[in-house]
Amino acid sequence: MLYLSIDIGTSAAKASILNDQLSELATAQGEYPYILLPGSKVEMDPTALFDGIVRAVQGLPQDLRSQVECLAYDTFSPSPTFVDENGELTYPNIITHMDRRSKAQSEYVGEVIGNEEFLSITGLQPFTGGSGLMSILWLQANAPQILAKTASITHLAGYVHRRLTGVKATDLVNASMLGVYETTTQAGWSKKLISTLNLNPDWFGEIYNPGNILGALLPTVAGSFGLKSGIPVTVGTNDMAAAQVGAGNTKAGSVMNTAGSSDMISILTDVPVTSPDYYLRNSAIPGIWQIYATTAGGFAIDWFKDQFAKDLSAAQFYSEFIPAALAEYRQEKAVGFEPYLTGDRQSLAVKTGSWTGLTLAATRGQMLGALLTSMQQVLGAAITQAQNLLPLDPNVKITGGLATDVIIDIKKDQWPGFTFTKVDNCSILGNVRLAQLVGGII
Repeated sequence: MLYLSIDIGTSAAKASILNDQLSELATAQGEYPYILLPGSKVEMDPTALFDGIVRAVQGLPQDLRSQVECLAYDTFSPSPTFVDENGELTYPNIITHMDRRSKAQSEYVGEVIGNEEFLSITGLQPFTGGSGLMSILWLQANAPQILAKTASITHLAGYVHRRLTGVKATDLVNASMLGVYETTTQAGWSKKLISTLNLNPDWFGEIYNPGNILGALLPTVAGSFGLKSGIPVTVGTNDMAAAQVGAGNTKAGSVMNTAGSSDMISILTDVPVTSPDYYLRNSAIPGIWQIYATTAGGFAIDWFKDQFAKDLSAAQFYSEFIPAALAEYRQEKAVGFEPYLTGDRQSLAVKTGSWTGLTLAATRGQMLGALLTSMQQVLGAAITQAQNLLPLDPNVKITGGLATDVIIDIKKDQWPGFTFTKVDNCSILGNVRLAQLVGGII
């Protein structure tokens, strides 16, 4: 049989058709923008998002689309969405993980719950951009009329599922990313947090394992996609959780590195120990958690090129300048860099990037080398902590646009003892693999 798998990212949706053997038969992409608003708000227009998804699916050959028997998907998150009884958004946009409006709410949770207590329950620090809860509390303080009309709160994956099937769903991974879930025990929604923070328990619905069949594709959506109406749709999940499964990682100790616009590390563990230096999230596999950390990746490199290397073509910059810059930096490591160009979702303080050790002798090559190296040190720190908890597979599965030999060489320098295997389309593959493993669709 054939599967349609959709990977819904922060700037584009990728749609692929795969067979039972997980061979990709066709792929297409639809882009969409995110919205920058005053007050450090970063949102996404749901109409633009779904238009991009439709374009991606419609870009696939119709003869293959007509044979699809199952739809599976993943999304980026945190990405809180607020809907009414009819599934319509009460807050008009999707709030993205890049949003930073809720600093006051982060401080409030620290005062009312305590950062350590919150971490011990949720596996997360109560910081803006790190969980959906901060956006809920922001609306509670600034737009209570929105919450008064809200019947259900999920991340984007739950909203997508509702749009596809009409069925309410929150998956295991995104539940742990909302910030009101007892992640360390996987025991469900936290009555203590819901009560203390004056939240409506009805907002948080039943939790499902990713990959479970839940509902069928609605006729209107099927028509826009060019698919058969009524085919089963499986519960979608977070992109990194899907990627782990797609890379063949389902056991504790497996390590996944997604090196793209952001550079992310996910380590599967059966030891749910929290730390202020990483997130502890559910994985797509019950009884297994993720140790997760992230830093700037392609965003930082693109920024550097725009600011310091406009004289170079893209080909010159990526194929020639970056390798030369790293070689230069290895010879003379006089320049350092604080790796917080995109902030730090592990800190309430607003962290920023900065170079140290600059002199008149410093070159832009040394500056770039310091930037690239420092980003790997952030992820390496999470690996070191994980190694103290459990044995890690020394072979890291790596995917994404920055999974190049040059970047991998930096990782090898900063993560001694590890090797790297390149893998592709992991989220796309993971969606289908979950449908096979959990949903029993083969």
